[in-house]
Amino acid sequence: MALRKAGKPDPGMWLPLLADYELTSLSNDVLLEGTLREGLTASSPEVLVALEEWPATAYLRHEDEQTNVALVYHATDERGRGPWIHIALFAATMVTTMASGALMVGLDPFDTEVLRLGEMAIPYPSGLNLRALFVGIPFAFPFLGVLLAHEMGHYFAARKHRVRATLPYFIPFPPYFSIIGTVGAFIRLKGPTIRRSVLFDVGAAGPLASFAVSLPLLAYGLRLSEVVPGRATLATPFVIQFAGQPVWLGNGAVTHVMATVFAPTGFGDAPILLHPLALVGWLGLFVTALNLLPLGQLDGGHILYALAPKHQGRAAKVFMAALLPLGFLWWGWWAWALLVAVLHRGSVSHPTVVQPEKSIGTLRIRVGLALIVIFFLTFVPVPLDL
Repeated sequence: MALRKAGKPDPGMWLPLLADYELTSLSNDVLLEGTLREGLTASSPEVLVALEEWPATAYLRHEDEQTNVALVYHATDERGRGPWIHIALFAATMVTTMASGALMVGLDPFDTEVLRLGEMAIPYPSGLNLRALFVGIPFAFPFLGVLLAHEMGHYFAARKHRVRATLPYFIPFPPYFSIIGTVGAFIRLKGPTIRRSVLFDVGAAGPLASFAVSLPLLAYGLRLSEVVPGRATLATPFVIQFAGQPVWLGNGAVTHVMATVFAPTGFGDAPILLHPLALVGWLGLFVTALNLLPLGQLDGGHILYALAPKHQGRAAKVFMAALLPLGFLWWGWWAWALLVAVLHRGSVSHPTVVQPEKSIGTLRIRVGLALIVIFFLTFVPVPLDL
């Protein structure tokens, strides 16, 4: 149910209606869980009155001849917090991704100098060339659009289910250390997830959005790409230029099929120099696959837990172990595994929800199975080779 009206929630109005209850204090909320007394249902007059008077979010679920209640209300007052941090981070990420796009065509908008400390070389900006920076727009704007589509998919799904969520946080990163000028974006869910169906909708919306946006960008970008002299391999048939150096990009099932259909004649025999739009499409599919790994509270962890809560933990451990040998093909898999382990404090199992339904519905199951297929089709074993 929606927020009814302004006012401080008083759980005391519910206590006479509950046969048993438990209060749990969370970081930003208080959660009251209980079971309606015998003879009471969600349509009982006294329950309807309590729902009408309750100014926060309420979930009722009838199962096994009893009605479970979950009441969520905010323990902290967050009014007055504007979107400025999100806007500032987005603007900074726009600059760093534009710089990356410029470096891909051989221009350095930051007039980079190098500080040498013994064997160590540390690049740093010494100026700003706006004309060179704007040359990076054909890469930066579509790429930020893909990231924004992914995160806003999560955001709008959360808002639909009245789960509090932040606007996206974009993370700028110096293009000297990240050839795309960012390490991604994320939103924070600030309220508890009560049901598996809600968890599924929020988790699935992001990958579905980025996958849908990335495919046409890749198809159109491949038509604008060109064959360059050299010898291509099946693992890394694509190439871009970054600061005058070639960077080889890997191949997955979707990218292979798309390149066979849309890339210039000669795909598989010679390297394909990717147009910025093709690179954005490739990156969008890669981001989709990364997020669909069934680890912890990544999108894939949300989805697999919603589909099969008893098996998510076991699958997560298998995939986590698989990243170790994959790291010999690309060291980034080790870095990703370490990051996931740190963020999840060593556990890759998904936390339980408050009201785990017996079924999330046939449509969600079908979409979930489709997303599992999308993960394997978009997964790239060797994403990058310098």
